[in-house]
Amino acid sequence: MKAITLPFLFVVLSTISFAQSKVMKNLAEEFPDNRAFVMYHSSFTMLNQSDDPEIAALAATIDKIKVLTFDNFSSSAKTSLISELESNEFELLMSIKRDGSDVLAYISEDDDEIEGYFLLVEMDGQTLAIDVLGSPDPKQIGKLIDTVKNH
Repeated sequence: MKAITLPFLFVVLSTISFAQSKVMKNLAEEFPDNRAFVMYHSSFTMLNQSDDPEIAALAATIDKIKVLTFDNFSSSAKTSLISELESNEFELLMSIKRDGSDVLAYISEDDDEIEGYFLLVEMDGQTLAIDVLGSPDPKQIGKLIDTVKNH
């Protein structure tokens, strides 16, 4: 289950759009007791201990990833978040249900260029909201995930 979920956590690895940051900011303000985790470009660069050029290229495209973790995220909060994402021009990219996990991945595009992703993951009684600044190639995400898992 986690092997499938982890890749989708990082599929969300990009956004420069103001709207996405606004969505995450509003979510953090609405739930001030959440736990937050932030990784910056330098964090991903440090993970590339083997000097893999593909990881270096991917890390260069990531500015920041912010993750909010919730223990009690109600269905009405989820509905409200989805509504806010859609009103900020995010489109549902994929919805995955597997082994008790529910993953919703949203994408924001402008003129066929990806501006950002937003991921909502529900698993093991927790909910994760993931907001990423940057523009990595989604095809390289697996490489990043392997690097993160091995460190």
